[in-house]
Amino acid sequence: MVTGVARGGVVPVRLSVTRDRAGRYFVSTLVEERIAPLPEVFVSGSREPKAVGVDVGLASLVTLDDGTKLDHPRLLKRYAEKLARLQRELHKKVRGSRNREKVRQRIARLYALIGDVRRDMLDKLTTRLVRENQVLVVEDLSVTTLLRAARGKGRRRKAKLNQAIRDASWGELLRQLRYKCEWYGRTLVVVDRFFPSTRRCSACHSMGPRMDVSVREWACPACGAVLDRDVNAAANLRDEGMRLYWLVAACLPPGRRTPAVIRVSELEECLAAA
Repeated sequence: MVTGVARGGVVPVRLSVTRDRAGRYFVSTLVEERIAPLPEVFVSGSREPKAVGVDVGLASLVTLDDGTKLDHPRLLKRYAEKLARLQRELHKKVRGSRNREKVRQRIARLYALIGDVRRDMLDKLTTRLVRENQVLVVEDLSVTTLLRAARGKGRRRKAKLNQAIRDASWGELLRQLRYKCEWYGRTLVVVDRFFPSTRRCSACHSMGPRMDVSVREWACPACGAVLDRDVNAAANLRDEGMRLYWLVAACLPPGRRTPAVIRVSELEECLAAA
C-alpha cells in the first residue's frame, strides 16, 4: 500500500496496489468526489417523470416495457469448451510444477476476461437506463434463494439454471442501478417479489393462468390481447412502480426530493408518518 499527499499538501490521497489471480496489477485511488445530479427527464410534453419497467430474465437479459430486449451474452457458455479443455490440461500436470502454474494462469486470465466483458456490458447498460429515465422500476429478486443448491431428481437441470443465473449477474445489475440512481438523482422503485407481473394482463389488468417458464407468449382470456411474457411483465412493473412512486411523492414534505430507492417497507413508513 502506498500513501501520499495531493498537490498542495491539502487533500490526502490513498493509493492501493493489488494483484489478482490472473497476474494483473491494479492501482486504486481513494478520493472524495461530488457527483452532480443529471437533469430531470420528463415525458414529452408533460411534467410527468419518464419511467421504465425493467424485467430481468434468462431468455433475454433485460426486457423494457417498450419491447426493447437485450440478449443474454451467455459468456460462460461461450467459453465453456475452452474452459473445460484447460481444466483437463490442469489436472494432467504435476502439482507444484511450473507447467501447472502456467495452465492455472491461463484459466485465471480467461475468467478475468469473462468478468471484464460482463462488467463492461452491465455498466454501459445501467448508465444508459439511468441517463434516459427518471424512474426505474425493477422486481425485488432474492438471488440467493434462486441459487439454492440443486438436489433431487431435477438437480442437473437446476444446476444449469443456477449457472445461467450466475452468468447473468442479476445481483450486479441491480447493485449498479441502485448506486447510480443515488449518484444522479434518479429513483429506483423495487416492486414486491410476489407481485404477479407475469400473470397480470397489462392491457386490462385481469389475471391470467399460471404458466410454465417455457411459455413465452400468451393470450389474455378476458380481453384477448396477445402478450409477450417479458414485455408484459415489464409493463406491469412500470405501472405498479409508478403507483408506489406517486404514493410516496404525495406524502413527502414540500421541497423534499423523492428518495433514491423506494421499497414497499419505505412506503408503509412514509404513509404512517403522513
